[in-house]
Amino acid sequence: MESPITAVGFSKIDSDYKIEDIVGEILDTPTRQVASRMANNDILAEYSKKFADDTYIMVRIVVKAGQKDTKIQVEQCEPYVESHHTVEVEDLMVECIDDEYTYYVVCEEKETGMQFIFWLQNVIEYMETLDTPKIFNQIKMVGLAMEGTIILPIEKNEEEEVVEKEEREKLKVIIQRAREGDEEAKEQLEQEEKELDAQLKERMMEEDFLSIMSGYFVPTTLVDATYAVLGEITQISSRKNTKTEEDMYLLVLSVNDMPLEVMINKNILVGEPSIGMRFMGTCWLQGSIVIK
Repeated sequence: MESPITAVGFSKIDSDYKIEDIVGEILDTPTRQVASRMANNDILAEYSKKFADDTYIMVRIVVKAGQKDTKIQVEQCEPYVESHHTVEVEDLMVECIDDEYTYYVVCEEKETGMQFIFWLQNVIEYMETLDTPKIFNQIKMVGLAMEGTIILPIEKNEEEEVVEKEEREKLKVIIQRAREGDEEAKEQLEQEEKELDAQLKERMMEEDFLSIMSGYFVPTTLVDATYAVLGEITQISSRKNTKTEEDMYLLVLSVNDMPLEVMINKNILVGEPSIGMRFMGTCWLQGSIVIK
């Protein structure tokens, strides 16, 4: 499987381009940079270089407090795609992993109740809010696809689409009631989940999986914020990496009614995307908390 950096136009990162050279270029000629002194007196800085519209490689560095020299320690070098779609979320938590300056976000989409994890990109902006804790309820997120395939949509008649829409709206109401502490709604959600599971198992005895599931959003690992994704394509735009000349697609998907932006390198996408078709692939999730 490809690295997430392939999604933003660096499919030849190990042959034509070396990550050390890219890090050096970003530190020497960043498009933008931000730095801050942390509570422990470490200096944390984020350098980003633009390689396509809304598409960057970000290098995060730290200078440890108390060092006799000013040795720079590179914490992360990651692809970063800015989203223009704001997602309303509930129960947002920020967790630190591995070291002091690597964070991921755990939350659930407000309307669908879908839970997910993504790697936090605006770490400095977030850490500068810690002195005055706030409740965050909006995020921006993009999935960087490491592989992907375009597949046909599920054929539905008008009546089936109406029924499905009604069921989705009904489920949203139940989810909101459950969040508000309604025990009956919680039990109803559990019962619906059991019934759906039973129906899927029964249908899969005779039908193909992709003809049953219109969408899914399933974690493939516990800590890497990597998800298996299937969703309907609702918008398509193109990007070109100015350094490598590689082309990318930015797709907006509807995944079980949750909007999700996905970027993928055209070199690794199987099939030609079009509105109404479905995208199936594996994505590394990264994004930012909207801080007001």
